[in-house]
Amino acid sequence: MIATYKNFHCQVCNVVNRHKVIYTIEGYPICKCRDCGVGRVDVQGFDPYRYYDNGYFTGKYKHSYIDYLGSQETIGREFAKTVDFVRSVGPSQGTLLEIGCAYGLFLQQAKPYFDVHGVEIVEAAAAHCRNTGLGNVKHGELNKEDIERIGALDVVVMLDVIEHIDNVSEVVEMIGGNLRPGGSFIVTTGDWASLAARLTGSRWRLMAPPLHLWYFTPESLARLGKRFGLKVVSCSHPWKIVPLELILQQAAIMLGVDLKPKLFGPFKTLGLPANMGDAMRIVFRKVA
Repeated sequence: MIATYKNFHCQVCNVVNRHKVIYTIEGYPICKCRDCGVGRVDVQGFDPYRYYDNGYFTGKYKHSYIDYLGSQETIGREFAKTVDFVRSVGPSQGTLLEIGCAYGLFLQQAKPYFDVHGVEIVEAAAAHCRNTGLGNVKHGELNKEDIERIGALDVVVMLDVIEHIDNVSEVVEMIGGNLRPGGSFIVTTGDWASLAARLTGSRWRLMAPPLHLWYFTPESLARLGKRFGLKVVSCSHPWKIVPLELILQQAAIMLGVDLKPKLFGPFKTLGLPANMGDAMRIVFRKVA
């Protein structure tokens, strides 16, 4: 089989680079930069508002959540652990921005310790945030006016969100430019260099174009942060409490089965510790 290559601008390297087409999934080429190793979906004119409506949280797409709010008890427990982690790496208080805050479950856990702000592209989710006491949540995409209005930031988090953002270098540049020296930028996303990702290939549970536009490795994500004054201080693959419903769904995806399990009763709120070693958490520190 003859390899296919494409030349286009890599947002990590900030130059036009040769990209090898690794897979083509549902008509979308998955391309890998020859220098930094980041994976990128070759899609033109991506419109996030076309994909990210309330159906993303209620099972509209193959890789979307089946019932996000129905699992909020389990997700909330995991986010409580995440807040503890955020405070342990510091700063432990101050102004916090979450990009892609969904229904505000993480912000509710962070609210006792931080002045919390959020940005969420799904209108119904952003409205839910405001209706539940999170008044500083904006519907839409992050822009310079938003981040300047909030002011200097102590902590920014993107929890399984960075892979969804088309203009990823622009967003990271805004973060780097508005974090206080010593501030933290905490990212969770899939690790394309992990053993699980390499073994499962095109059936990797996080291979989901065009919902997932990016496939980062620890090296490529570190290089992106470095461009904007952000230094990696830790990279880990932590255990998470995951709703059973989501575990069953992702197992089905890797087996090639079209299944959206809907659980009821005590199984609906059941969360299990899980770790396939293919989801990384990187902590960046703003360099003084």
